[in-house]
Amino acid sequence: MVELVVIRHGQSVADIEDRYEGQADFPLTELGKSQAKLLAEWMQCQYTPDAIFSSTLKRAKETAEIIQSVNSMDIILDNDLVERSNGIIAGMLKEEANIKFPVPTNGWKRHESGQDAENEIEVRARAEKFISKLLSFIAENPSLKRIGIVSHGFYINMLFRSFLNLPYDSNVFIPTGDTGIHIWKYEEGIRMIEKINMQDHLRANK
Repeated sequence: MVELVVIRHGQSVADIEDRYEGQADFPLTELGKSQAKLLAEWMQCQYTPDAIFSSTLKRAKETAEIIQSVNSMDIILDNDLVERSNGIIAGMLKEEANIKFPVPTNGWKRHESGQDAENEIEVRARAEKFISKLLSFIAENPSLKRIGIVSHGFYINMLFRSFLNLPYDSNVFIPTGDTGIHIWKYEEGIRMIEKINMQDHLRANK
């Protein structure tokens, strides 16, 4: 059985500036780097991965590199792990974007999107593609026991739904804080969710 350690990146500059981020490429803050370092040291004792997949966006890539600096594994960058594109509002202050580009009263339908963003179905399709590649990677590398995946909050929800083969219109949502960890397990015919949004590494240092 292979253990999947699914990780959200640390705090980014867009988080503290209250901007819509999406695929806007903001780096980690100093706090975000500290969170990632605490995570890396904690993982060394608890969940050291044999390899790690990462989104190509700076905040995720930097998180993965900090984990790598402590745990010494290969990083595989994958564009299919980037956050949902929110189109022209990417990087905009939320206050400004909410005035210029308000969301419809009843929200967007799953097949719709505004401001040239990805719709929910398109993001789910990307997640399905990544899960397919991941399972092929596992089959081709049977010696691997644990694989890390560094991505983003909304996208991790889509990975969760894809991993469990949930319907595309599922409303199941899992929260993920800064450097939050989910532990999933996979064996042919078995898909298991063991832990959700662990942040023990942050709590232990308060």
